[in-house]
Amino acid sequence: MLSVSHQLSLPSSRALYSGVSFRSPTIKARNASRPVCKAIGDSMKIKVTYFNFEGAAEKVRLALAMTNTPFEDEYVGFADWAALKPTLKYSQLPVMEVDGEKLYQSQAMLRFVGHFGDGSLYPQDPKKAYKIDLMLGLCDDLARAFAPALYLAMNHTPYGHPGDWPEKAQTVQAVREKFMKDIFPVNMQYLTDALKEGGSKFVCGDVVTIADLQWYPQLRYFTTGISEHIPTDCLNAYPEVVAYMARMHEVPQIKEWYMKKNATS
Repeated sequence: MLSVSHQLSLPSSRALYSGVSFRSPTIKARNASRPVCKAIGDSMKIKVTYFNFEGAAEKVRLALAMTNTPFEDEYVGFADWAALKPTLKYSQLPVMEVDGEKLYQSQAMLRFVGHFGDGSLYPQDPKKAYKIDLMLGLCDDLARAFAPALYLAMNHTPYGHPGDWPEKAQTVQAVREKFMKDIFPVNMQYLTDALKEGGSKFVCGDVVTIADLQWYPQLRYFTTGISEHIPTDCLNAYPEVVAYMARMHEVPQIKEWYMKKNATS
């Protein structure tokens, strides 16, 4: 998902929730011979700051949950964003504080946390890391392709349109429908092919990696009904992807994360 760097007027999400501190279930290390970073994560004081929706921060939250790393989840209201923005190094959210040091860029945060736990989320093996980075890049391509369709509805003036733009609604609809017709199917085929390789349970094999933690919330977004003209059943034409999403939701740490979130919404 794309970072938000300016104040936007967004439709309500069904997934909104109040800020909570969260500790995921304990997970057993899969590779006892590898230096374990979970203890380092546990010893850190971590806070993730973002707006009150999933967005660009969700993959980082999921990585923290998957590695059993306690963290504070702080939510910023749009009324407070104007004052907060100038204090941030790159004028954008999310921000992750680790022992008081601010970390920026959600992809960098995701890779940082991916080294926690037993290291399986983002292995040191170059070939495995390459496959993960490849799938992260494909997910980024999907989000980037959807960006105009997303941001035109939020704030169209950066795209060269006047503030008073009578054609806005019909243009947003046309752009989103074209995305779903021409771009979304191609990317779902890429994902389907990755899942079919070797009968993989997840996008890079039989264990969850940070690539899954980016794909899963991105695909969830398309099914929530948050964006008009994006059908909530848009994944149904891709059975391998539907099955993948079901497997991801049954991962204990992920399942508990969303149960906890829904309980506080």
